[in-house]
Amino acid sequence: MGERMIYLVRHGEIEKEVDKKIYIGQLDVNLNKEGIKQSQRLSIKLQHIPFQKIYCSSLKRTIKTAEIISKNHGIEPEMVDEFREIDLGEWEGVSFNEIKGRYPNKFEKRGKNIIHYCVPGGESFYQCNQRVIKKFYELLYITKGDILIVAHAGVNRLILCNILGISLEKIFQMPQKYGCFNTIAENCGKLQVKNINQ
Repeated sequence: MGERMIYLVRHGEIEKEVDKKIYIGQLDVNLNKEGIKQSQRLSIKLQHIPFQKIYCSSLKRTIKTAEIISKNHGIEPEMVDEFREIDLGEWEGVSFNEIKGRYPNKFEKRGKNIIHYCVPGGESFYQCNQRVIKKFYELLYITKGDILIVAHAGVNRLILCNILGISLEKIFQMPQKYGCFNTIAENCGKLQVKNINQ
């Protein structure tokens, strides 16, 4: 079998309080109007790709994005819990400033150890990476042809860092805008990142 492509999409823009920067991991928020438009643009951009399978995380924002894209392909998106964004536990839905004010030591510790620090009630990026990467390679093993994965900024960055051999410490240096896509080529089991944040 020759080269095939994996399209890794970040969901569209979400509903949120514009004046607050809050922690949104597995908080189940919807796309906003712009997010729906971004998903529709992705649908047009990707309409000629012969997807064999479409996967998405089991959060509303990725499901909606995947549903919009999949309309042009006649494929029902399959939900994958392992592709949910990092679980931020007690910090979910709380603003950065509030966490910094209430828990300055914890905020600082996470900043210094972004890979292994675990927010109370949540998970670390290391733990998130374990579930995401395991499932990613499982799906590659059981599928043929081009596939689409609609996930989240953190999840996409973990997959891209893994393929590129980049330390997870540099995870936030990799841009992932709302409604972007990344392309990964697979040929005889070898993976190569072709595009990032398109």
